[in-house]
Amino acid sequence: MDIKFHQPMTVYCLQRDGRFPLAFASASMILVDRNIISTAKSILSGSERHDIAANKWWFNFVNNKRYTLNPILCAIEGSKGGAPSYQHFVAEFNEAQKVLGEAFPEAKLVNFEEQHFQASYGIVRGLQQRYESDIAFLLSVSKHLHAITASRLLEKVEGVLFELCAKLDPKPSPFVMLAALSSLYESASGEQPSIGRSIIKPKPQYATADAHNAVSDLRSLELLLCTFQFQSPAATFCTRDKALTEFWVAIKASEVCKSGTGISFHAKLEPELFPRLPVERLGQLAERLVQNGF
Repeated sequence: MDIKFHQPMTVYCLQRDGRFPLAFASASMILVDRNIISTAKSILSGSERHDIAANKWWFNFVNNKRYTLNPILCAIEGSKGGAPSYQHFVAEFNEAQKVLGEAFPEAKLVNFEEQHFQASYGIVRGLQQRYESDIAFLLSVSKHLHAITASRLLEKVEGVLFELCAKLDPKPSPFVMLAALSSLYESASGEQPSIGRSIIKPKPQYATADAHNAVSDLRSLELLLCTFQFQSPAATFCTRDKALTEFWVAIKASEVCKSGTGISFHAKLEPELFPRLPVERLGQLAERLVQNGF
């Protein structure tokens, strides 16, 4: 059946099976990112931004005791354009939790004590080396991606991307690499930026803070994948980021399981992620990713 909501969709609910309207969130644990906190602040301050009515309407769906809101992703990202210190991590979590408590008084909140903060900050420590590779990779590839690549140079630039990956130890995140390839294989007209370009936002003067924002967004999806290992119901990731939502839908992540270095998963590369790459060549791209250690 077709469903027409009273307000345009401004909030997305990412779960195991793809994207859902927030009204249909099936998991009780909801992970929120910084744009949800920012929007909640706007609502609390009485902002008159054009989408405030729609945001209020959607937010009302999780303002009940069925849901537990968790701002851990906000703490992991921080607000200073780089990996947060432990003190900054704790402060960001507490600030976000305060906003959530005011904006969603009927919902439950995750409460952390010192041992929980220490354990959670282990995520930041554990991902630090690969985070540095992700940042270095995006800083290097931005100059190759900020302008639309001529069709005759696509293969050459793709080779450069893989060469840059090979120089880094550990390798960049597969999500970061997919986003870069999506930016490379966007439509020749550029009228509609590719999903990857909308996430990475490459430009001539690409800074560490720009790379940090992109890495943090993609890392949120990886952490969502991690929750799929648990026997209890997996979490829902709540975001207003349309490009990140489209990326999640396009990769169709499945078969998540533990591996020697963390988790492994199966991804299906959809044409929407690579507009200029012929469908019959998607399988070849997947093979090249595997050959290069992804």
